[in-house]
Amino acid sequence: MRIYFRKPIDVIMSIAWTIILLVLIAFDVKGAIRVIFGLPFVIFIPGYILVLLLFPTKDEIDIIERVALSFGLSIAIVPLVGLILNYTPWGIRLASIATSLSLLVFVLASIATIRWYKIEPEKRFCISFEMELPRDKVDRVLTISLLFAIAISIFLLIYIIATPHEGEKFTEFYILGPGGKAEGYPTNISTNETAKVIIGIANHEGKPINYTVETWLIKYDACLQFDGINDFVKANVSAPPKTIEAWVKPSKDDTVYGKTYEAEDYKETGDIYNDSGKIVIRAIKGRDKAGYLCNNIKVPKGFNGPFSVTVYSKVSNNTSNQTLWRAEIYEEKKLKWKYEMKANEYREANTYQWKESPTWFFDGSKSYKIRLYWYGNLDFYVDKISILARRGGIGKSWPNETLMAFNGLKNGLQIGYLTKMENGRQSYTWFNSSIPKDGEFHYVAITFDNKTKKCYVDGELKDSIKVEGEMCKNESKFVIGNAYRFFFGYIKDVRIYNRVLSQQEVKQNYIGNVTMNGLIAWWKFNEGYGSIAHDSIGNHNGTIYGCNWNYGNITHMWFLDKIEVRLNSTKVNIEKEWKPQWEYNYSFQIDRRGLFKLAFLLFKGRTQNFEKWHEYMDVERIENAYRECHLWIKVR
Repeated sequence: MRIYFRKPIDVIMSIAWTIILLVLIAFDVKGAIRVIFGLPFVIFIPGYILVLLLFPTKDEIDIIERVALSFGLSIAIVPLVGLILNYTPWGIRLASIATSLSLLVFVLASIATIRWYKIEPEKRFCISFEMELPRDKVDRVLTISLLFAIAISIFLLIYIIATPHEGEKFTEFYILGPGGKAEGYPTNISTNETAKVIIGIANHEGKPINYTVETWLIKYDACLQFDGINDFVKANVSAPPKTIEAWVKPSKDDTVYGKTYEAEDYKETGDIYNDSGKIVIRAIKGRDKAGYLCNNIKVPKGFNGPFSVTVYSKVSNNTSNQTLWRAEIYEEKKLKWKYEMKANEYREANTYQWKESPTWFFDGSKSYKIRLYWYGNLDFYVDKISILARRGGIGKSWPNETLMAFNGLKNGLQIGYLTKMENGRQSYTWFNSSIPKDGEFHYVAITFDNKTKKCYVDGELKDSIKVEGEMCKNESKFVIGNAYRFFFGYIKDVRIYNRVLSQQEVKQNYIGNVTMNGLIAWWKFNEGYGSIAHDSIGNHNGTIYGCNWNYGNITHMWFLDKIEVRLNSTKVNIEKEWKPQWEYNYSFQIDRRGLFKLAFLLFKGRTQNFEKWHEYMDVERIENAYRECHLWIKVR
């Protein structure tokens, strides 16, 4: 039996389906029936009517293509309608979307019907059904089974829609600015200034809940992070310190150490020459062609961190302004960095000297090699090429040093004490001591007294070295993280004294019993914000250049307030505009300076009582809270 419709029954059914859905929406009918009518309306009907408008004849596309295009075009049309609505006064709402799509269906259906009737009847696309069971018994059984399976699937789909799974149980917890929006939070205030926020809770737990909101002011340990490229702190300090001490943590990512390459081992152009005992590469103007003297100098695999390159060489004539050589560093076989030297940059002719590059940064996941190019315009001698792993210092900088310096080793940072002496000479002392790169802070102190330099690590004397003469007095700036290239890692609690601390005093400072006798300045680096490093005992504030603040463990927790409320459960309705269930205008004042986290901790049930503004070091309380919201607040 075949059923054949000579009228556009598909258009009529689409319009009727749309009208039924509009009635259900108008009368706020919810549940499975609205889902059954709404789903095809969104993902099929708009596209089907558009396809009929475009292809009204039966021979243009077959039924499978027509159905596939209907789904595809609907998926394209509906988001486009939503995008347009988003820029209108009606916005994306249930009513606006249903109305817009319905009007679109009605308009497209009208145009499609007109086109359909203008076509000859025998060419029109018409809906038809052919209902006839196969004559073969096996095929008949299979057909009936298939129809039965389809019926069962439809029944199960209706059942699933009619009995939806209960949504997740949860609680909304949020804080808003004073204006009731997620903006305008009081994150920069003065001491004892009254600030306000709005605390909000919505219960979707399926049962009434007693909630408690606790407010805590939390202070974290802070320190400065130095990037090894150009970060440092500078302060005004007059007299040279006799004791310098600091807590230092080298970066665990730093794998660069100093390495020297003999030029003759990588010769490409020129000849090997014995220059008064130095085995060097010599390149003679007119005899040798311009080109690479040293080639394929491989950097150790895994080098990661800041570095510089230096070349030890001399020139026969230092009066020329011509560029003599160029050092190149290649990353993955591509030129990454380069630097040059002119002949007149040498202080003297026929005297070897070093020429250092700027500070660059190795990526440990990549390979590098170094090349040295000679321009062929003057006689040139090169002895060594080195990778430097200088890691900055703490103290007064060159040329009048009183400097605790660091240099990269394979497993740590070597500690040095660089000083300008009264006789005008520099005394560069490197101790047989280092700081491990173990991800921990280590206390380092150096002293200079009675022609003896001493180095302490974690309160223990590690090395003592005699030198000639005493330090000169100077008025240079005091720098932290600079002066011997740049530090790569973290620094805090820098202290300098105008006298030499005894071994016992160094030990006491290490365990926290800091002696104040002779203390010139103490930069704790615990502000956690801003570009000023405050001297906690005087007026030697430092200016921070480039460093980032790094936060560690909680050091203080003060209890501020507690709010208790009981809320009934409410259902989440995504079809309606969101409305708050409970909100509270909370005011607070902070009577101390610094950077703090104002934490709002939500608990289910009643909690214990705390004394306001009393300090409780209960870090687990944050972890045990049901929900947490917080603000970072800078208090001036």
